[in-house]
Amino acid sequence: MSCPPAPLGDGDLAALFPLDRSYTFLNHGSFGSVPHEILAAQHAWRMEIEARPIEMLARRMDDLLQDARSAVSRFVGATTEQLGFVTNATEGVHAVLRSIDWKRGDEIVTTDHVYGAMRQSIRRLADEFGVVLREVDIPLPVHGPDDFVEPVLAAFSDRTRLLLIDHVTSPTALRLPVETLAAAAKSRGIFVLVDGAHAPGSIALQIDRIPCDAYTGNLHKWVCAPKGCAFVAGVGPFASQLKPIATSHRYGEGLAREFDWQGTRDMTPWLTAPTALRYFERFGWEHVRRHNHELAKWAMRHLVDRWSVESLSPLDGSMLASMAAIRVPDGVQQRFESEVALQAHLYEAHRIEIPVINWKGRWHVRVSCHLHTTPDLIERLGDVVRSLGV
Repeated sequence: MSCPPAPLGDGDLAALFPLDRSYTFLNHGSFGSVPHEILAAQHAWRMEIEARPIEMLARRMDDLLQDARSAVSRFVGATTEQLGFVTNATEGVHAVLRSIDWKRGDEIVTTDHVYGAMRQSIRRLADEFGVVLREVDIPLPVHGPDDFVEPVLAAFSDRTRLLLIDHVTSPTALRLPVETLAAAAKSRGIFVLVDGAHAPGSIALQIDRIPCDAYTGNLHKWVCAPKGCAFVAGVGPFASQLKPIATSHRYGEGLAREFDWQGTRDMTPWLTAPTALRYFERFGWEHVRRHNHELAKWAMRHLVDRWSVESLSPLDGSMLASMAAIRVPDGVQQRFESEVALQAHLYEAHRIEIPVINWKGRWHVRVSCHLHTTPDLIERLGDVVRSLGV
């Protein structure tokens, strides 16, 4: 069996984060931990705003946010005019959906791997505008990108208005062939929205090279910016059409200015984003992404072997970013009344923080890997879960 990747640097990298080390933390993908140094930078911004609130918010914030947006734009491969800050990818997706002029009977195509909050946003559109959701069933396990491409393309019709596709799926931790799917949709005149909630910092991202109309992503996951730091980008002509959820004083002044000011809110997560980007540059972002990917790939192979279960995606890791989904052994699933009960047991009895997901009656765990994740934490998960099935 292959060995896990070597730590990315000397010393105890987990000590860079304010994690409670008495727990086995394997759920960075939901709500990750922010390194001490980045938290200190956010605190400094907060103190500066509280010291001179009118000067900072009313006089200086435009320039400060422009600097932050420039740094983020370079990192994700967009222009500053295309990008607006939001609190999370869910808000970004909702802003895009609310910026489209829907007609009754318009169809939205997505897959059953879509994030639950996005599904709810579409349900609301269905209730309000008569939009039709076409959710394509992609069974697990998947054997390669084509498992997504052919079914999604087959779902397109002359009523399809929008393709909503995840860059990295949340419930199943799969990296999807976004470029292929987006190009096929655009060739048919279909609007494309990419939910990249897990992409920034997890995979190399160049939004301008993806044939999409809008893209949204979180910076408070793999970039480790403070909670409430995300962006939405309007690509091409749609940039002039994209509007924030809250309409405020700058309506009609362009995407960036409208998103910059939606009323009084905490700007410090956005102001701290450049600090987070620079923080991991000391390791090299390419090295960070590669390390986390290799550790996720090793985690999948190790746990599949330890639990004697079927792999849910190719063992070569070709459909992974920085997370991996691994099926729970049948004996463990049979012991607990629900996936919620198993997740609670792992947390309360074994101090393991990890999501347990019920995927159409079969359960799996989702392991997230960042610099604070070490192989011994994954091995402990493997031993504990295996013991539960004995």
